[in-house]
Amino acid sequence: MNKCVCTTEAASLLGISSRRLRQLLEKGRVRGAYKSGKFWIIPLFNQMPQIIKGTRGPKGKWRTSRPPALAK
Repeated sequence: MNKCVCTTEAASLLGISSRRLRQLLEKGRVRGAYKSGKFWIIPLFNQMPQIIKGTRGPKGKWRTSRPPALAK
């Protein structure tokens, strides 16, 4: 089963602002995301939210893979 996260955590994983992520959510560009009440539920695929590519404009600047863990 896929884990789900909120907009703040998903935006952090993607390296974008939560406002930009909400714009993508409103346009239906986050795979599998849905709204429950006033909250967005965003599923993770391979520990990352998946963004559907747009058809216009410049290429997106979000991360496509999870950043490496910091060594202790």
